[in-house]
Parts: sequence; C-alpha cells; structure tokens
Amino acid sequence: MHRLFLLRAYGDFVILLQALLENPQKNKYSLIASKHLEPLYQELALVINVSSIQIQFINFGITNTQLSLFTNKHLLSINTLKELKQIKNFVKQNPNTDGTDYIEQDKRIGLFNAITGFYFNSIISTEPVYITYAKFFDIQDISKELQKEEGQVAENNKLNSKKVLLFPDTRQAKKNIPSSLIYKLENEIAAKGYTLEIAYFKQVPDIATTFNDKSASNNNKVVYANFKTLIQLIMDAELILGADSLPIHLAYILKKPHYILYPNGYPQLFMTPYAQINNRFGTFDHYNFSFL
Repeated sequence: MHRLFLLRAYGDFVILLQALLENPQKNKYSLIASKHLEPLYQELALVINVSSIQIQFINFGITNTQLSLFTNKHLLSINTLKELKQIKNFVKQNPNTDGTDYIEQDKRIGLFNAITGFYFNSIISTEPVYITYAKFFDIQDISKELQKEEGQVAENNKLNSKKVLLFPDTRQAKKNIPSSLIYKLENEIAAKGYTLEIAYFKQVPDIATTFNDKSASNNNKVVYANFKTLIQLIMDAELILGADSLPIHLAYILKKPHYILYPNGYPQLFMTPYAQINNRFGTFDHYNFSFL
C-alpha cells in the first residue's frame, strides 16, 4: 500500500482529501498525517463522509502549521531537525514493504530524503495543485466531475439566503484583501440585493477609519477561532468570497459556490476546479460578479 505523508498546512490537507475522495481506488493509499491536522479532520468528518479514507495522525512535533523544512522562515531552526528525526523514527519502526512513501511536494525533497535516510517520492511539482492531484489519483475526467458538482452546488443552495461571506485574511499578509477593496465589494454586493458578512481569524484587525460609518470596515464582522465555527460559517452562507487560503478550499470540499480574489500578478496555482471551470476568480483590480 502506498503511504502519503501529510506534513503541510491546513489548506493543502483539504485539497488532498478532496482529491482522494474522488479517487476510484482509495484502498491503495493510507494517509500518515501530522497531528496538527487532526482537529480539522475531526470537524470535517462531521459534515462529509470520510469513512473510505485510511488515516492515522502521528505527532511529529510540527507546531508551525507545516513541516519547518518546507518553510523559509523556520528552515534553519532546531525544529527542522527534530521534526525530521521523528519522521525518520516512525518510518524505521513502521517500514513500508509493499508500496511507496510520498510527501506532498518536490521542493527540498532531496534534503528531506538525505536527513531522514529514506527515499520518498513527491506528488506536487510545478503544475497547478488540483490538476496534479487529479492525475496522481487517476481522476480520469475532471471536467465531468466538475459539471456534476456544479449541479450539486445549485441543488444544495436553494435557500436563497442572499448571504455572502468574505474571508479577507490569510497566513501570508501579501494575499490579504485590502480594506479599500472590502468597502467596494460591500457596495457592489449590496447593489445586487445581497448582504456581505466579513469573517476574520481570531480578531478583527485595526483598520484606519477612512470610510463613512456604513462601510464594511465598521459593520457585519464576525470572528472565528476554531474549525467548527469556520465550517459552520461556510455552510450557512450562500456564496464564499476570499483570498487563496483555507476557507476557499473548505468551500470547495463542502460544495459551496465561491469566488477567489488574487493580488495582481499573483500565481494562481491553487485555484479550485470549481473556480476555474465557472470563471469564478479575479484580481484585486479586475473581478466580475455578474453571475449574482
């Protein structure tokens, strides 16, 4: 059996789960996931059927949302060697004698293999991530799957709540949706008869008061601090807007309509298939909500 070691951030974890759920031969793979991903998996298991997935969570000591070796900020920290040592010990004690071990990315895989002393293959290289996983898991006709999902999305969202939920912040500040754009979005969405709610992680940032009292910078804000609340917020909304981050990938796996906003010129390697096939993406300067 092939083993997939999941050592990256929450969004990457959700993308892989989505692809594996579409895979017709799930029993060929088992997932060895870092312990930090378990709380998200537990909440997802309450709302989607993951019974076909073989997964175990191992404490590799990862505390910075992903393996330190995969980051630039923590690469040279002592944690890098500690985490890799624990992975090495796990593989040594649990050898894979009838399959291949994989990690999610090819970046620094040579160093990963050298330090652990074991040979791992990679899944992700330079292609868009969802396409790479579709190929890896032998999802033959991704366009057919997308058309089917689009129909399911329409069927699942007949409540007509007129509620749009915006997630403006991410782990990487350069991808955060600026407050000036939030104000524009609120006005444009209100003109179409929808209400905009803005969800921030843990706390609402201090935003200079540059708009009038009716601006999005002063109204309709909610805060989430755990995966349970985050998932519920997404499920209660009719449309999810957001930067390229975990909430967008959760929207996709939960079959919620969504629209992705990228910084101008930013790579779009993590675009969901739903956004791609339905043209539901734009940049901070150029976007189109005519579908509303």
